Amino acid sequence: MHDRLGACCPNAMRKFARSHWKILIAILLAVALATLTLETDSAPASGTLSGPDLSVRLRTHVEAIAAKEHDTATPHELEQAARHIETALQDYGYTLRRQEYGAGSRKGRKIEVSVSNPAPGAKPERIFIVGANGNGSGTAAVLELARLLKTMQPRRGTEVRFVFFVNEEPPSQPPGLEQHYPSTGNFIAFVGTLESSALVRQALAAFKARPDFPAEGLAAPAHVMGVTLSDHSAYNRHGYPALMITDTAFLRYPYYHTAQDTPDKPDYAGMARVVKGLARTIDSLAGATNT
Repeated sequence: MHDRLGACCPNAMRKFARSHWKILIAILLAVALATLTLETDSAPASGTLSGPDLSVRLRTHVEAIAAKEHDTATPHELEQAARHIETALQDYGYTLRRQEYGAGSRKGRKIEVSVSNPAPGAKPERIFIVGANGNGSGTAAVLELARLLKTMQPRRGTEVRFVFFVNEEPPSQPPGLEQHYPSTGNFIAFVGTLESSALVRQALAAFKARPDFPAEGLAAPAHVMGVTLSDHSAYNRHGYPALMITDTAFLRYPYYHTAQDTPDKPDYAGMARVVKGLARTIDSLAGATNT
């Protein structure tokens, strides 16, 4: 989780838009990899979706994870970040699953937990939300979603997983979007390829059902610059609909991958609003019911 955070701006919306974090969503029908559960306001889980409390918790995670550079070049700090994630998930009552792999002369590991509603004799439909392998604020968002949605009851035969990957791929957006989208950086974007256009529409509609935070959507051919330049593209290559939820990173955030990208930059209140919207989005995608 090589991560650095977003930036503050005069406008509260723009401050969060600059907080450089992304959560990637992929819907898988028969395989398992990575995902994130969500809770509805009508079915609270381990916590609540309270704005102030949620914003404080998000900041605590970001400060613990992103106070120092942590990647395979700084293994001690990377291990500390991983342990923070694992401790938080265990405190929420999850059983951890780990998958180690080589990264040059170092070792990294994927961390995942899940909630499910199995159907006997059937392979589960999986809702994958691959989150925050590139930045601390996204990791914090996934941790809080895991806490909030611990008791979510997805539709029968569905499994939702929260997965934390090590390291990242730099995100981007296609050129020319300024002709069709707002000129003020006060929104997050739901981005996918044409093959994922239905998922982009469905997720965006669920997010915008309540106007907690401005959002825009884009489904474009894979060859368009930026559409596949993030982690969701790995799912696309294997035939799974996938989308990226992003603030467009360095296109709106001047501190991307610099020493100035520190935990004091994000607008945590705005971040909490987006997490609440994502909770409802995944709740809709998972077809959750009250427990």
